[in-house]
Amino acid sequence: MYMYTQGHSRLISTGACIPEDRISSREIMERIESEDRFDVSYDWLERITGIKERRIAPEHLQPSDMAVQAAEEAMATAEIRASEIDAIIYAGMSRDFLEPATAHVVQSKIQAHNAVSFDITNACHGFMNGIHLMDTLIATGQVRRGLVVTGEKAWRYTKLAMDTLRQSHDRGEFLRLASGLGLGDAGAAALMGPKTDPDSGFLGFMLQSQAQFYALSVCGRNGSFTPLEADMGPLIQEGIKLWSRMYREFIGKIGWQPAEIAKCVQHQASLKMIRSIAQYVGVSLEVMVDTITHFGNLSTANIPFNLYLLQKNREVAPGGKVLLTGGGSGIAISKAALVWDAA
Repeated sequence: MYMYTQGHSRLISTGACIPEDRISSREIMERIESEDRFDVSYDWLERITGIKERRIAPEHLQPSDMAVQAAEEAMATAEIRASEIDAIIYAGMSRDFLEPATAHVVQSKIQAHNAVSFDITNACHGFMNGIHLMDTLIATGQVRRGLVVTGEKAWRYTKLAMDTLRQSHDRGEFLRLASGLGLGDAGAAALMGPKTDPDSGFLGFMLQSQAQFYALSVCGRNGSFTPLEADMGPLIQEGIKLWSRMYREFIGKIGWQPAEIAKCVQHQASLKMIRSIAQYVGVSLEVMVDTITHFGNLSTANIPFNLYLLQKNREVAPGGKVLLTGGGSGIAISKAALVWDAA
C-alpha cells in the first residue's frame, strides 16, 4: 500500500520569494458580493479556513522568476555556485509555458549550465515528490548538489473563480469554487546534497496514491483555463484518514516518539487541517508550523516555505527532528523524516 525508501540526502539550505501585495479574505468575499449572491457572510472564508490574507504576485512576475529568486537565496546561504548544481527539478503547478519545462527557464536564468533540468507535477504534492526524486538521484551518486524549486502564481485562478462567481447566484457553485479563493502566491527552493552523517538529514520517505478520490478536486477541465473546483469536506476527511493510517506505520519504521518531534511541517489548506494533524501526531499546536493564516494555501510552496522560515528564524536546533507531511488532490499523501542540519 505504501512506498517506503530510506533517505540518502540532506537539506543544505532553502530560499523563498514572497510578493509584497496582499488581499484579505474579507475583501475577496466583498468583491464577489457573497452576502447578496450566496447568502454567505463576508467573514465566512476566514472563519472556515483560518486564512486572513494571502500574497499576490505582480502581473509581470512569472513562476520561474519566483523560483529563481528562491533558488538564488538558497545558493547564497549555502555559498554554492550555480555551476555546482547538477540537477534542477521544478515541482510547481504554475508554469511559464506548457513547453519548454519551467525548470529549463530556471536553469537559464541562474546560469546553472551543468544541470539536468525537468518538471514534475502532482497537484499540491509536487514538492514532496520532487525531494523524494532528488534524494534518489543523490543516492545513485549522479547528483551532489540538487535544487528542487517551485513558483506558484495561483492568484490568476483565484481571480478566475471570482470572475465566475460575480456572474452567479448559485450557492452550490460558490461552495465548489470556494477552495480556490484561499490560494496564495509564493516561490520556494530547497538545495539538497549527500548526507554528511548517516544519522542526520532525511531518514526516510513514505508515499501513497489513492486515485479513487481524484474527482474530489479538479482544476483545468479538458486542459483549459478553468477554476479550481473541490468538494473540500470529503477531500479533507479522506485525506486525514489516509494520513493517520500512514503516520502510524511511518513513525514505527523511523522509531520516533511524538514528544521527540521539534516541528511538524505540513501541507496547509486550512487551520482545521493543522489542528487535526496535531491531534493525530500527539503534539501541541506550538509544534505545528502555521503560515496559512497570513499567506494562504501556497500549493507546492507550502512545505518548502515553511522549511525556509524554520531555517531563517533558527527555530530548529541541529539534530532537531522535523516531520514533513505532504498532501494533494489525487489523493497523494506522504511523510518524510528530517534530522535538522541545514545551513
